[in-house]
Amino acid sequence: MNQKKTNRGKYIAWIFIPSVLAFIIQFLASVFVMEGGVVYILGTFKGKTVTDLFNSIYDMAFSTSLNGMIYVLYSVIGIVLFLNYFNKMFMLEKSYSLKGVSKNVPATIGGILLFCIGMQYVSTFLTSALASAFPTWWEQYEMIMDSLGLEEEVSVLILLYTWILGPIVEELTFRGLTLSAAKKVMPYYMAIIVQAILFGAFHMNPIQSCYAFVLGLGLGYIMHIYDNIIITILIHIVFNFIGTVGAAFLPIGGNTLISFFAWLLGSLIVSYIGLVLLKKGAAAVKEDDFFADI
Repeated sequence: MNQKKTNRGKYIAWIFIPSVLAFIIQFLASVFVMEGGVVYILGTFKGKTVTDLFNSIYDMAFSTSLNGMIYVLYSVIGIVLFLNYFNKMFMLEKSYSLKGVSKNVPATIGGILLFCIGMQYVSTFLTSALASAFPTWWEQYEMIMDSLGLEEEVSVLILLYTWILGPIVEELTFRGLTLSAAKKVMPYYMAIIVQAILFGAFHMNPIQSCYAFVLGLGLGYIMHIYDNIIITILIHIVFNFIGTVGAAFLPIGGNTLISFFAWLLGSLIVSYIGLVLLKKGAAAVKEDDFFADI
């Protein structure tokens, strides 16, 4: 009994520890890269006044290249750290192999594409609705997109983070450690909601938090039915790729209030069909493991 209580307490703690560690790593990466940038500016400065020096430091601090270095450093450290914890806590008798995780590969692939496309539309329309209702939220969101350079020519480091490193570290953090720990102490559907809330809060601005929460619900459910972190990493990569490249080729409607809700409803239906196909393709769907292995 005492051992079960100890294990329960450990898993409850690990629902929140990954998010806290991720914030700490991001902060330390920011400090390290920023200090390195200042040292570089001081070593190469050729201006004549203190104002020129401060302007150079300011431009460096808000440059997309510096932000790219921060995100890449954070994600590399996070991947190494969280992968180590995930392996020790939840992968002792499991494999990362995709062999056998799908009993219907076409359904799984079709589900991934429909889910990612549908969720891109959901994110777009949700962002539009929130921006109209809360203009200050939109200003914060635009500042973040500008700092990443996503509204103009995107740097290689930002693409590396957005397409590969970011999805890996976020999936290990939330669908890996957080969801796995939560499922040890609560019903799976509550665990999915909890990790989605933490995933949304992690983005630290209202607009991103809202659509990240919705995306997190879908990814959490997919992780539950496939029990394979590689699947959700691949889906996250496809979702981000469509968001940065494919979105330019996707038709967007919703110019009137009626058409807006029609497109939003359609995107939700497409996302739902994607989840249905993904569930159909899952080799072993689990629906009743509320308190397994406590």
